[in-house]
Amino acid sequence: MKKKLLFLLFSNFIFAQKEQFIDLRQNIKDKKHFAKSLTLLDRREDKNIGIVSHRKEPFEVKFEKDDLEKLFSDWFVEDNKVQGNIQYYLVLENLKVNDIPTERSVMGHLELKISTFLKRNDHYYFLKKRTISKDYPQKDHAYITRAIAARISSELANIIKDSYTETGLNSPILETDLGNYEKIIPENLSVYSSETFTDGVYKDYKSFAEQKPDKEFAVKKNKDGVIRGVKRVDGYDNLGKDVYAIIDNGIAYKKTPVSIIEIEKDNDGIFIMASQEEIFPQYNSTPVIVGAGAAGVIGGLVAAVVIDIAAAKIRKKNEAYYRIGIDKLTGEYILPENFVKPR
Repeated sequence: MKKKLLFLLFSNFIFAQKEQFIDLRQNIKDKKHFAKSLTLLDRREDKNIGIVSHRKEPFEVKFEKDDLEKLFSDWFVEDNKVQGNIQYYLVLENLKVNDIPTERSVMGHLELKISTFLKRNDHYYFLKKRTISKDYPQKDHAYITRAIAARISSELANIIKDSYTETGLNSPILETDLGNYEKIIPENLSVYSSETFTDGVYKDYKSFAEQKPDKEFAVKKNKDGVIRGVKRVDGYDNLGKDVYAIIDNGIAYKKTPVSIIEIEKDNDGIFIMASQEEIFPQYNSTPVIVGAGAAGVIGGLVAAVVIDIAAAKIRKKNEAYYRIGIDKLTGEYILPENFVKPR
């Protein structure tokens, strides 16, 4: 009798488990009406998201429906009554939440990895990728379960909306290769497969990865051959245009808010050696001109910014420098664990 009672109580606890739903109601409208459809490709081995606690009470985090492909398709159709002809795919690679014990209580943790592709002629073209690993301490969040669910929802909506304006890396893959896209696509990008770099000015990471410099711009130097910025080839120095990198005499440079830094290459990919002050000038009390690219895309190669490679080399004497990788698919910084990004 006691065993039956315990079983019933345990069963009631399971069925009474509280749930925190991930709300897919943020607007994902394609304002230019290029998108024809959005299809979810759920590539997770374990479909269970996990349990996270609010005030010691466990909540199972989950989507509102089990049929995720229909759930996401309906979400897209609801916001896109007028449709185009581009098929978009959202790949859900990892989504997990859990409790992490602390000295006094527990904090929530979120792991999320998603990517987007467009499909053309039975091939997939990479657009964007997001990877998140974040802790949610009790002291920072009034309701951890809601905060985590809201973050998942916003990240899904944001990557979808951001993908509408992406043209995609020109490295098509088959659907059977989606599980290994992070390895296959870079192998077909010129910046990784070629022995040398192509001189020129690159407006974004896509053009840099494919080694297709912007023909409207050229590297600007002084009479001593020192790089001073970029210039228009037609003679008009309208330099408000953001650029990602410049290559001169086969040497690639990345612009940070305070200097340009040589891009190096090894078996793991491309990287720069930089200090925290060069990437996030908030660490430095000296006033600096901050461009558009502390997070990756760099801007502000304007005439007012003096770029001196000789001075950049001397900088290594008095700073702590870190290997900062450059993501092979997005061009964003891969910061080392001890390199703290300011909040």
